[in-house]
Amino acid sequence: MTNKKQINWVNTLFLTLVLAVGIVGTALIADAGHLQMPTVYLAAGFMFATGLAITAGYHRLFSHRAYRTAWPVRAFFLLLGAAAFEGSVLEWCTDHRRHHLYVDTDKDPYNINQGFWHAHMGWLIYLDPSKRDFKNVSDLSADPLVQLQHRFFVPIAILMGFILPMGIASIWGDPLGGLIIAGALRIALNQQLTFCINSVCHMLGGRPYSETQTARDNWVTALFTYGEGFHNFHHQFMFDYRNGIRFYHFDPAKWLIKSLALLGLAKDLKRATPKQILRYTVRIDEHHTLSTIKQYSDTLAQHTERLMQPLRESILQAASHLDQLEKDYIALKTRKLDYLKGKMAEYQTLIKEKKEQVKLARSELANALRHWQQFLKQPIQTSAT
Repeated sequence: MTNKKQINWVNTLFLTLVLAVGIVGTALIADAGHLQMPTVYLAAGFMFATGLAITAGYHRLFSHRAYRTAWPVRAFFLLLGAAAFEGSVLEWCTDHRRHHLYVDTDKDPYNINQGFWHAHMGWLIYLDPSKRDFKNVSDLSADPLVQLQHRFFVPIAILMGFILPMGIASIWGDPLGGLIIAGALRIALNQQLTFCINSVCHMLGGRPYSETQTARDNWVTALFTYGEGFHNFHHQFMFDYRNGIRFYHFDPAKWLIKSLALLGLAKDLKRATPKQILRYTVRIDEHHTLSTIKQYSDTLAQHTERLMQPLRESILQAASHLDQLEKDYIALKTRKLDYLKGKMAEYQTLIKEKKEQVKLARSELANALRHWQQFLKQPIQTSAT
């Protein structure tokens, strides 16, 4: 009996009532003909803003320290993040860091192996706040803004999550709509989207970077999780400020962080290098290919592995060369001021040469990857020759 889980009634009642009030209240407002489109637009905009405060702020800035930013931006994320009613930064981050450290084990707060419901929101129903150990967020505790938000989280959350949208909607005479639609319904929907990262993103999709944990990459889930759908990449490269690494990947949090950097409001944006990424993707390709061939012949698999080794090394060498050239190019750009006094022509020449070297290195890497993919298409036939 001592090990029996106790229901956290505060969490349970809040999650249930906010969802019920949001859905039923919105339905009643619409049925009465009082639904106002400005309030709907407010709810949508506020939902997107608070969602980004969780992904770009709570998650990538505070939990993973993927970049640094000025205090006004941190304060902005702390205020808007509170409006999502997902706990203070200290509470959110201590749980999330434990998730990454102990992923898929009993120590993982939202372990997917305990079922979809548990990972989605069941863990919150039985959460015992007294058992939280904030030692893993001591770096965050040193931030006075974070401490302030943690200490006064409830009044801040009520002010930002309910009173603010109600006040804004009062401008066009719809305070009730602001409270119900831009407040309760928006909070309930945003919470469910965040919960999908812990459940859906650990069940549906591919694992192109690591198969040692359950996190998945799925571009569909990225559309409704503010870019967090590329979750296999994130678990393998949690220090990266991006989740979607391709320019066409839907990742608004990544775009926001990059925009802040361009405005001088964020710096030290961390990102995995092409070599780090390719080391894992090539390893996965190799594992799948050899596993398929082993079904027919161990000898053939060993022969294929020997043939794959030089191809793999050529990819990693090309990626390493590209990494170094890109670092040199960035370093050269930061030295532009050194060439302003009569040496601008020399600087322009160096920049042009470095650009050409980077372009050539990218071409070499693309060529190495092309040979690799050609080999993978017909591994058995290639091995037999």
